[in-house]
Amino acid sequence: MKLNELPLDHPSRNTPIKDLDVLIVCAHTGAKRNPRTWKIKNNTYNELNSSWQNNFYFQLQEPTPTSSHGSKIE
Repeated sequence: MKLNELPLDHPSRNTPIKDLDVLIVCAHTGAKRNPRTWKIKNNTYNELNSSWQNNFYFQLQEPTPTSSHGSKIE
């Protein structure tokens, strides 16, 4: 799910990027990066200007299924 596809008042759009499991994907090249280490990490998606919102997709990562013991299911 992409943050831009969520309603404006959705909690994920209003949570600092550093607190989300998200990848940034360049709309032009498809390059993927971890924005949680960038200067924008303390901003929410809704706080970013249109340049960020138009040129990059903020892709929420799907949770990894785990067993009852907390290890990944293989």
